[in-house]
Amino acid sequence: MKKSLIALAVAGALAVPMVAQADATLYGSLRVKVEGGDGQEVNVNDNSSRIGIKGSVDTNIDGVKAIYHAEWSVDTADAGSDFGGRLGYVGLTGGFGTAAIGQQWTPEYSFATGVVDILDGNSSAVTLDLFRASNVVSYVTPNLGGFSGALAVVADAEAGNDGEDVDSYHVAGKYSVAGFTGGVSYIQNEGADDMNRTAASVAYAADALYVALLWQDREASADDSYELAGSYAFGDTSLLASYAEQGDANAYSLEVQHKLGKQARVFANYMDVNEDATVAATGFNGSAKNDTFSTGLRVDF
Repeated sequence: MKKSLIALAVAGALAVPMVAQADATLYGSLRVKVEGGDGQEVNVNDNSSRIGIKGSVDTNIDGVKAIYHAEWSVDTADAGSDFGGRLGYVGLTGGFGTAAIGQQWTPEYSFATGVVDILDGNSSAVTLDLFRASNVVSYVTPNLGGFSGALAVVADAEAGNDGEDVDSYHVAGKYSVAGFTGGVSYIQNEGADDMNRTAASVAYAADALYVALLWQDREASADDSYELAGSYAFGDTSLLASYAEQGDANAYSLEVQHKLGKQARVFANYMDVNEDATVAATGFNGSAKNDTFSTGLRVDF
């Protein structure tokens, strides 16, 4: 047994330089919170922890590299849980931009909706419901004087998609200048017209201040959604807030974050929702919300 452990340790040590030569980065973010609220017991919950590896390799084509990225969710509150796939794609990148295939972040999130996803207390902004997609072929332009765009096709992955070869088409763009960033995205669903969706956002960042506003129109919903989020930093301490509204449902969150060095921080968050947001299927994106208080620790590596 001891010999096996020694052999395994030696093999691991020898593998480290090989990973470095492949320009690979192992990273992770472990996030745990204590959470309680109306209608729920105080409990220790995972807060969207993940671990991943990413990097690039030479292609023998001048100015072009092959990239790879894999990421898995980790449930810190359940030691027996399996890893869940979050990302898994390969691609080519160079002066022409980046083309990739596999499970990726959607252009909607990367270019438009992600700007309000800034609080730790809730694992994501309360109006967001689309983050990643599988079976994706995507292209992102290089930065063209502050503008960048993205196109993506989600291949047929859904049963009963009316026999279509493609589930959906995504197009998005954003432009940044003088601290301002404006983003738009549109998704056309080939299987159901009432699933088409549009999003637009604007964000401003200057020193310690950050503020962002998001609007979303989902044809499947009778009501548009809006979310305003912002933060202000006082040294290592930041105050954050958000307000979201969809029809008669609304919610606001207040949060304090404090950095513990460069790769760790603690937070305390309170979210308050009105009665319409607490009712399942009539709240934000069909998901019931409750008044909650949470506090936790996040460690990045």
